[in-house]
Amino acid sequence: MEGASETLIRPRRLSLTFETAIPVVVLIFDQLTKAWVRSTMTLNEAIPVVGDVIRLTYIHNEGAAFGLSVGPHSSLVFLVLAAVASVLVLYLLLSSPREERMQRVALALILGGALGNIIDRIRWSMVVDFIQVGVAGHYWPIFNVADSAVTLGAVLLAWTYLFKD
Repeated sequence: MEGASETLIRPRRLSLTFETAIPVVVLIFDQLTKAWVRSTMTLNEAIPVVGDVIRLTYIHNEGAAFGLSVGPHSSLVFLVLAAVASVLVLYLLLSSPREERMQRVALALILGGALGNIIDRIRWSMVVDFIQVGVAGHYWPIFNVADSAVTLGAVLLAWTYLFKD
């Protein structure tokens, strides 16, 4: 059994690195922007930023990303799923090799975004969304900074796996 114990992947201890600061920065920026929206806008208010291409539109989202819903208990279901996923992402971040920097950045972005939306679900049983992007009256579902970080992290993570040697 000696060989088996040597091949186990053990998570490294958390050390302060660029990648470990990312979730904290994402979380702080996400929560600050949501607090600003909640304090300065009324629910369903839309403010043009770049014409009608980019608007700030304040909504409450009880479902998952982009308003996906699984019924009356969506917020609780997605809270549990996000918490489980966050633990997995944290484990992957802590156990990924230091030389896999892009993978670690991707995981850190996902973790920070997931934690931002988890905080909303715990505090208000819903998520504050406010970024609306579209062209010619066709809009992507409204999202927030946390959603952006998760999406960017997922794209980077896919990139690292698709183009890994």
